[in-house]
Amino acid sequence: MQSAEEGHIVMVKLVDGEDVLPGLEAAARKHGIESGAVLWGIGMLQDFEIGFFGPQGYEKTSFPGRHELIAFHGSIAMRSEPKFHLHVALGQRDHSVVGGHLFRAKACVVNEVCLERFDRIRLNRVANPKTGLNELEVE
Repeated sequence: MQSAEEGHIVMVKLVDGEDVLPGLEAAARKHGIESGAVLWGIGMLQDFEIGFFGPQGYEKTSFPGRHELIAFHGSIAMRSEPKFHLHVALGQRDHSVVGGHLFRAKACVVNEVCLERFDRIRLNRVANPKTGLNELEVE
């Protein structure tokens, strides 16, 4: 993982085979991001798991092969679980797209990710018994 910051923006580079979520967590800690946003990401992912939130909870699907990272964004709440709430859209070789909530992934070839640090906004997650999710709380 390589990273650099300017103002509130942190650019992160993840290399082939690197675990995406631990890499982003390391960058957030390195640059003091307690609350923030994943603004965008490009590159490719491999060996990833995404989910769709249905009536019985997340319906997860794993994908072993390489996919083009088309959209990548979410929230960062380092004091909570999950620390990162990320959604992705990924292109397949036939140009079809799969997407959903990202549970795990490895960078393929390279990932470029842009993070933003919030100074006054505090993000936390609180369990909602009705949905069964740790939902965002904005302070």
